[in-house]
Amino acid sequence: MRAATLAALIAAVVVVGVRWGTFVVGGSDSYCYLHQAERWASGTLQLVEPLALEAPWPDAALTFAPVGHRPSPTVPGALVPICAVGLSIAMAPLVWFGGISAAFFIVPLFGALLIGATYAVGARYGARIGVASAAIVASTPVFLFQLMQPMSDVPAAALWMAAVAGVTSARRRGAMLGGAAAAAALVMRPNLAPLAIPLGLFLLLRPERLWGERIGAAARFAAVGAAGPLCVALIQNAFYGSPLSSGYGSLGPLFEIENIQPNAIRYATWLSDTLTPGWVLAAAAPFLVPGALSRLLLWMFILNIACYLPYIVFEDWYFLRFMLPTIPLIVVLSVAVIDSICRRTWSVASRPILCVVAVAMMVFGIREAGDRQVFRLQQLEARFEQAGRYVGDALPQNAIVITSWQSGSVRFYSGKKTILWDFLDPAWLDRTIVWVRARGFEPYLLFESREEPLFRRRFAGNPIGALDWPPAAEIAGSVRIYRPDDRDRYYRNEPVLTDYAR
Repeated sequence: MRAATLAALIAAVVVVGVRWGTFVVGGSDSYCYLHQAERWASGTLQLVEPLALEAPWPDAALTFAPVGHRPSPTVPGALVPICAVGLSIAMAPLVWFGGISAAFFIVPLFGALLIGATYAVGARYGARIGVASAAIVASTPVFLFQLMQPMSDVPAAALWMAAVAGVTSARRRGAMLGGAAAAAALVMRPNLAPLAIPLGLFLLLRPERLWGERIGAAARFAAVGAAGPLCVALIQNAFYGSPLSSGYGSLGPLFEIENIQPNAIRYATWLSDTLTPGWVLAAAAPFLVPGALSRLLLWMFILNIACYLPYIVFEDWYFLRFMLPTIPLIVVLSVAVIDSICRRTWSVASRPILCVVAVAMMVFGIREAGDRQVFRLQQLEARFEQAGRYVGDALPQNAIVITSWQSGSVRFYSGKKTILWDFLDPAWLDRTIVWVRARGFEPYLLFESREEPLFRRRFAGNPIGALDWPPAAEIAGSVRIYRPDDRDRYYRNEPVLTDYAR
């Protein structure tokens, strides 16, 4: 029965991820991962953009780097990803065998691994705790939100959970499997390297084993796990010119002491809103279900929080995704505490109570996810593909698109070159248009509706910057394309027609 329930949960996660997944290259993160997956699959990691070397305006290379990328410090005129490369590497075999569309299946598959690993860790306390924990995690809003998108949050969480499952296994090979999973998790998200520390200490201090066994297990874990930081160092050296550099540049401005309090309030609030305040029961685990395992899971959660408390303060609830690698551990501990309380007070009804709690939490989580637009992400993100394909189909072959947020999707779906207006010197808008035309390109402006006021402010005083003529096209009601020449036609009272594409 438990095996069938677990299999049904895993299958449901894959189905939900495929059915409601965005399957779209949209903003910064998704384009970063998908574009780099293409590069890894092709074997050519950095392509040179000749225009970035020729353009005369300030910071020209930056204006040719689409969202999710930056100019390469090692190959002039090329671009490198801002995001960590782990997910792109995982996608690359699927791209090589099945084309770029196959890459979108990787996150649902990692979602299945996350649920299976959650069960394995929870089952250390008992099979029923494993099943209940897996069911609750599968319906957690932040998990479902990230399951729908080609981003690294679910894969990183799945690999860390697999590492915990391997390390806490009674099998001899568990330490090596845990080390391999931790190494892959580090490549997926290097900033969470501190999570490997309690895993190694757990193996070294495991009380039920002899010292020789402990040292051997910890050494195997460390030896295999060392492949992760080594791989990260080699890739960062190739991309950014130093093993210690990253796509985000200097990390100093990203982390501030002043961020700790507001982030602590936000994460605690978001956890309570999406998991109910019951998540705090995990703090009682060392007392009600004492042992090295409970201490391990709790310390990993604390370290996960510590990695992000000083980080930039965000206002949107889905940035709870930073906690996703250890949210399943908190769920496991909370369920184990509830089970312990039930067995101590009313042992006969402990199993039915746990079942009711799991079902209630699933219903709560799915309803909460629906209220937070999780199952509408596919519809909301569709505009990126619609606009990108419109550029490819409706604009001339020599079009070059001045845009920002849609720069990745335009490049991905149309193959057209882009220039980022938000990095373009305000004095250079007219001269940029003249320059690209002199090189055989026809410029177009493309904006999300929220970007237009920002563009007008940046280029205030420039006639083109006013955007005071009808767009050439409006896509999905929120994306507009402007032809600069249409402004003169409009003020000569010539008709300027808008193509409304839905």
